[in-house]
Formats: sequence, C-alpha cells, structure tokens
Amino acid sequence: MDNNRYDNDTVLCECDLPTLQRFVEELEARHEVKLVKGPGICLTMVRAEDSLEKQEFFLGEALTTECEVAVDGAPGYGLCLGEEPIRGYCIAVCDALLQGGREVPAALAEFVATEREKLSARETEEFNHILRTQVDFKLMEQD
Repeated sequence: MDNNRYDNDTVLCECDLPTLQRFVEELEARHEVKLVKGPGICLTMVRAEDSLEKQEFFLGEALTTECEVAVDGAPGYGLCLGEEPIRGYCIAVCDALLQGGREVPAALAEFVATEREKLSARETEEFNHILRTQVDFKLMEQD
C-alpha cells in the first residue's frame, strides 16, 4: 500500500491525539509559538462533485475547529472536523513548521512519517477485516 497517499493534514487529523499533543509540547520548547486566533468552533461548507456532470456543489455544513498561530514568525493554520480545540492548535503549530518556507525540522518529518505508516497499517487492517465479512455467492451456489 502506498503510504504517500496521505497528505500531512490527513495524517495530523487522524493520528492519536495524546501522541500529537505530547509531540507539539516538545516543539513548543524549541520554537517561539504565538497564538494568533485561539481554537474556535465554526461551520464549514463541505464541497462535493457530481460524478456524472463533474459539477461542484455544496453537500452541507460540517462542525469544525480552526486555529491560527505563528511559529518563529511563520503563520500556521489548523482545521479539523468536530469540536477538537487541542487538535486544531496542534495542527496549526505543525502547519507553520511544514509550510514556513524553511527546512522542515527532522523531528517533525519523522513524526509525520511514523504516523503516516500507522494510519496506513490501520486502514489496511480495517480493509482486511471488511474483506473477511464479505459473502462469496459462488460458494453458496455449490451447496
């Protein structure tokens, strides 16, 4: 399975929250983090595309949490589904370091790569579990 199919945002939104929080606390000790806009709950329009006509439309609204920070002067923005202020803040801190136009800290690159592998393994396990529950109709016909 291709581990690179998960972008950084997906990895940060899906990883274990206590693990992410501990890692961001380590980053805070090494970088100057300023809160620009604290984590806040909002509604975000969800876009979808009609599969036949390829036209974009709005599916509805989703409850999200957003946060803005500045890490060593670089802006960071965090957005995640649900009411998760800690995750929103953590994503914003990581985003500032990933998108800051500077070299990504080795610890952050390693953290994201490790969590990407965990996510891939978890989804593979879920997929295999689902495959075990499928009915094979050819076998049923033989009885």
